[in-house]
Amino acid sequence: MRLGGLLLRRVATMRALEAELLGGLPSSPTMGTAVAGEVLASWLRGKQRVVVLTGAGVSTASGIPDYRGEHGAYRKGHRPTTHDEFVHDEYFRKRYWYRALRGYDAFASSRPNAAHAAVAELQRRGIASLVITQNVDGLHEKMYDRDVVALHGRGDRCVCLGCDATSERAAYHDELKVVNGLTTLVGDDVLRPDGDADVELEEPDDFFLPSCQRCGDGVLKPDVVFFGDNVPKHRVDTCLDHLAQADGLLCCGSSLAVYSAFRFVLAAQRHDLPICVLNKGPTRADLKAKEGVVTNLLKLDADLQALSLALPLL
Repeated sequence: MRLGGLLLRRVATMRALEAELLGGLPSSPTMGTAVAGEVLASWLRGKQRVVVLTGAGVSTASGIPDYRGEHGAYRKGHRPTTHDEFVHDEYFRKRYWYRALRGYDAFASSRPNAAHAAVAELQRRGIASLVITQNVDGLHEKMYDRDVVALHGRGDRCVCLGCDATSERAAYHDELKVVNGLTTLVGDDVLRPDGDADVELEEPDDFFLPSCQRCGDGVLKPDVVFFGDNVPKHRVDTCLDHLAQADGLLCCGSSLAVYSAFRFVLAAQRHDLPICVLNKGPTRADLKAKEGVVTNLLKLDADLQALSLALPLL
């Protein structure tokens, strides 16, 4: 495994934080969904430029598992492929794409749920000015295809690491099946949050990866930010620009454990914006509120159904 010193430090920090979050960090008592809907409606009332930040918890009702929830992938021992592994080690690339062939169809066929619909309605009503999602499933865009920033990229696209050309992921999957003679893939494989399945590649030497059709020899990668890579600066700047003009930050279905998302909580704090976190279970914002770093926090430890229940009250 070729992880640099910086990435090793990131991994150690993340594991320590996850242990604290998963270990039962004290947070606000679990709130009834109806009460949470009323409180959320009160928080939203009068606002016109809310930035909504969503995490994996928003998509679990669509059949896509989360990472750190009660039944999350990390609790089952899953460790996602890192950027360094994918870029520098052919075995990890082959393993990733083989697993993706087994899990991606279920991932791609998922449909938006009530939480996505509620967030889209906030946009249509002019309450939410931007949606930042940590998810790569494209479900927010299926509900409302404007003013959505996919922070970690889109899982339905590929990008060439050689020439930067983008292409449809479904087409690459078809090519993988053809060159490897895989006409059908059957089984009860467990879908994971990354869009791949919990299976192992037993014969890596017999699994072939086609190169980029544009440049002829480039390596194709899902157009997503793997762990250990950085979110493109222009994407972060777009989010921060919207936050500078916002009148609130609403975080839904995210533990906020990764800095790529938590940075927006810190930015909202710098702008003295009210922050509301709707998430069942502890979050990094809870920890920082306990330390006095985040002071404008309203934590709703409740089901995401509270989003839908808040709408009629606005």
